[in-house]
Amino acid sequence: MSHNRIRMRHLRCFLAVARHGSATRAAEALGTVQPGVSRSLREFEEEMGSPLFDRTATGLELNEAGRTLLSYVSAGLGQVDRGIETMRGQMGAEKVTAFAMPNVVRVVMPGAVRRFKSLYPEVDVVLETIASGLLHHRLRDGFVDFGFGRITAAEKMAGLNFEHLYTEGLVFFARAGHPLAARSGVSVAEVDDFPVILPSGGTIIRDEINRFIISQGVSGFTNLIETVSFEFSRNYLQASDAVVCLPLGAMRKEVAAGDVVTLAVDAPQLMGAVGISNVAGRKLSAPAQLLIQTIRDEVADLGLS
Repeated sequence: MSHNRIRMRHLRCFLAVARHGSATRAAEALGTVQPGVSRSLREFEEEMGSPLFDRTATGLELNEAGRTLLSYVSAGLGQVDRGIETMRGQMGAEKVTAFAMPNVVRVVMPGAVRRFKSLYPEVDVVLETIASGLLHHRLRDGFVDFGFGRITAAEKMAGLNFEHLYTEGLVFFARAGHPLAARSGVSVAEVDDFPVILPSGGTIIRDEINRFIISQGVSGFTNLIETVSFEFSRNYLQASDAVVCLPLGAMRKEVAAGDVVTLAVDAPQLMGAVGISNVAGRKLSAPAQLLIQTIRDEVADLGLS
């Protein structure tokens, strides 16, 4: 058994299921989703090397091993919660400012902020979602505590730390029923037969796309629209034959709903690391550290890591 792989979310999920008798009710109490609780509980039991609950027709009941562990976990988390309450008094009316890219704002940040606010409702959370090319400036100038999104270009990472959380691809999207939707092995030249929407120049994502299309023998798209507005991209896409290139997370909901499809453009070069960036050697405030931890927990519960 590796204690290093046991996380706070495992302990809280175990305690919540023990108290409420089901993963569904535990998820409601924790402000998360049932699959995330079930996954955390399964991981915890694997790490402990033993089932902790008996699965019955009415729910989950602690077995002997679970009852033994419960007394220790309950006491330990009680100490942690008392420490959190003490820290709350020290945090006062502070705020935390995060620079978050649009794809993580849609997928990860709602749940992460909900977790954070359930613990610290008095701490203001400010999310900046302006052009990602400004991230290193905003960090170094102290306007934001940390950044969350794709790793910036190597030449801009001097003096910054990066914590990798998961990997995500840039994908070419089109509306359902688009002429390229049913094609396999779509080339960049074929994409160029249609209007193309790309993030504005100077952003992290745009730099990655530019390098990719040049590697495919295309210097640039003929009919181009540049914007950092996700709302414009989504609405324009659904009302035209345009193609947009964005991180997968940015359109995950639309793809799941069947309104948007991913085009079969072979682009392994467009896989990129997503994580936390902050200034090396600069101590993060307590609110910033705690928001980062809720981001880690949300990423894990969503199965992205």
